[in-house]
Amino acid sequence: MSELQTLKCYLNQLPATILKLLGIEPPLGTIPEHVQSIVDMYQGIERISVNVIDNFGLFELTYHKPQFMITSSQAMLLLSTKNPYTLAVYHQIMYGGFDFEPNGFHLLRYLNEHGKKSCFVGRKKDLERYDGGTHSIPKGTDMATWVESAKVINNYELSWMHYLDFENLHKQQQALKQRTPEDLIDKLILRTDKWILGNYKQLRNNSLMIILGDHGRVKLNLEYSGKIAQWREASVPIAILIKK
Repeated sequence: MSELQTLKCYLNQLPATILKLLGIEPPLGTIPEHVQSIVDMYQGIERISVNVIDNFGLFELTYHKPQFMITSSQAMLLLSTKNPYTLAVYHQIMYGGFDFEPNGFHLLRYLNEHGKKSCFVGRKKDLERYDGGTHSIPKGTDMATWVESAKVINNYELSWMHYLDFENLHKQQQALKQRTPEDLIDKLILRTDKWILGNYKQLRNNSLMIILGDHGRVKLNLEYSGKIAQWREASVPIAILIKK
């Protein structure tokens, strides 16, 4: 990862950055400005495939070492935010901040209004809250989401997939007193890394894949200790960028 370009920015700069990458001017004065260096790096791409992974950040990337993400990444954004948890992350990306539809802005709806097709695959409750009227496909498991992803990634200018099995599996395994949350996170990250590699192989050229990690639905009581625990506590959400 020594050649990986790492940039710090605010999470709420992602909406304008996505718009600029797809050739759309963001609404002036409504949402925070885009990250210019990323726009310069990926000028002229035709489509973006976003993969959101719960319980995945800078710590998990470096600790669990998912092979495809590490070896293929060209740039990584360290995303500064006051609230790194799933629903707050969605709110900041879709609305450009913590306000609700500032001046009518919603990322997916804005894309659709400017001639770009988008598709959102994820949990039904999340789609109802955040799809903004765009084409959405509810799926109850990550496997179902991955299968659907193969159908949509090349047919929309923006495809959005959310991998969130951790929440349900963690509850099940807590009840059965099986697998620690740390082990489960490791298993799911490495599994999803292989799935995303499969998506990358299917993507048409001139596409940009964004792997977006957040801190999950709720704060977890993890069993890391010492420096590793401090490292995990200081972790931030990330966006990994891979162009094909």
